[in-house]
Amino acid sequence: MESANEVRAAPQATRLILLITSAAIIFAILQRLLSKSSHDSREPPVLRPRVPIIGHMFGLAYHGASYFSTVSKRCPHPIFSLPMGPSQTYVVTSPALASQVQRGSKALSFNKLIVEITGRMVSFNSASMSILRGSDRTQSESPFMQGVHEIIYAALTPAEIKDMSLDVLAQLTQRLNKVTDGEEGDLFLWVRKQFTVATTHALYGPENPLALDPSLEVPFWEFEAGIISLIVGIFPSITARKAYVGRERMVEALIEYVQQERYKQASKLIQGRARFHLENGLSIPEYARSEVGMLFGGLVNAGVTTFWILNNIFSRPDLLAELRAEIDANALTTSSGLDGDHTRAITYSQLKASCPLLNSVYRESLRLAAPMSGSRLVVADTIVGDQYLLRAGNVVQIAGGVMHYDESIWGSDAASFNARRFVGSVHGVRSEGEGEKQVHPAAFRAFGGGSVYCPGRHFAHVEIMSMVAGVVCAFDMDPPKGKEAIQFDPPMDVERMPLGVVKPLEEVRVRMRRRTGWEGVGRRFSCNS
Repeated sequence: MESANEVRAAPQATRLILLITSAAIIFAILQRLLSKSSHDSREPPVLRPRVPIIGHMFGLAYHGASYFSTVSKRCPHPIFSLPMGPSQTYVVTSPALASQVQRGSKALSFNKLIVEITGRMVSFNSASMSILRGSDRTQSESPFMQGVHEIIYAALTPAEIKDMSLDVLAQLTQRLNKVTDGEEGDLFLWVRKQFTVATTHALYGPENPLALDPSLEVPFWEFEAGIISLIVGIFPSITARKAYVGRERMVEALIEYVQQERYKQASKLIQGRARFHLENGLSIPEYARSEVGMLFGGLVNAGVTTFWILNNIFSRPDLLAELRAEIDANALTTSSGLDGDHTRAITYSQLKASCPLLNSVYRESLRLAAPMSGSRLVVADTIVGDQYLLRAGNVVQIAGGVMHYDESIWGSDAASFNARRFVGSVHGVRSEGEGEKQVHPAAFRAFGGGSVYCPGRHFAHVEIMSMVAGVVCAFDMDPPKGKEAIQFDPPMDVERMPLGVVKPLEEVRVRMRRRTGWEGVGRRFSCNS
């Protein structure tokens, strides 16, 4: 295991504040000169910033994921407006209203927003941006982006991910079998390493850039750590130097990957993406930039999600024992070879169908650690909730982090881990007083909702659940040498704008030890789909 001292990125809030503030002031001055728009009384209630013009932008930059929770306490409405310079952000905190927003109204576009964000993230040139945007700006999605999304969603259905699942499980099995007794390090970095190697292999094949040059892991994670500054996009080669250099190193490696046609050994998903992008106008260097974004989407959440699940399980001995018994009874089989050795196999389909407590822990861990906001661009004036006017040119944010910790939704234990919260329903239940009350389906936001669900959620479930089950069954965790206890439950990095599951702010150092009875089978441990 490795140390987090140099790998885990320090917050960049101060730099981001300066960037956003400068941009906001300039933009606001120009907008005021060019227009005289004002808040319409039919729009959601407005919460004025304490510092005019830049206050809310400053708050988001400084407080990150926690800012919407802070301001929602000052404005307890299902939706409210945050003036941000020349425009407004409409913040939705009600599951019922979120359900209406996410129904796919043509007036609310996710796709236009994601094109602009992705373009900044990977630095597409103007020709590529023209292709992504399309010639007809009245369309909610360009023909090019429709094609990209069709390939992604078709390749990631439960029926189509079998080959990728078998590949990632084989990779994770190999890595688990290589763990030695007494191996010590930071749990988050150890888990992230396993997924970085296994998922990249499953997606991009055996000759993927990280397999050919493992040193690329460092620039990739430096890119990920500074991605918000890249999206802000003010002189990123200076203001986000490490992220900028990391991205460009990944682009160079992916250009070589495409030029050598190594993608022909990759998953059907990547093969389909390569054909489509190259046949529809993107150059090889620009397609390589697109794959940097795809790699980001494939790697950033699985490892940190698994970390939080393992943290929540191993910090609770009673829960750990229950889960071991559940997996052993429902998803674990043992067979003997001709040489007398034993093989123990965990079957993913049984984890999914017959381990309700494990599935509940998975969703509960995401509820607490995934404060995602679902974003939409208002492209035409529209009414939601039969009363709130949303004006074109503004942005809607469905504040998942607010809903995930709302006591009126989940009960008085909303801020606490409850392993059984999702046992009776995939939407979750509120248990208070007599009986249980099912939570609104739109309250759980970890995978988005409506017409914008995370297409990789099925594959993520395969790799995360299998990895968790493998570690739970085969290993114990001891304190590192010289320590009396493992320091579980580190604080979350909620003061950084999240594009995924939040990271721990502190190390959780552990020493891995094979469980009694698993010593003789560890080298042949396998996970089957």
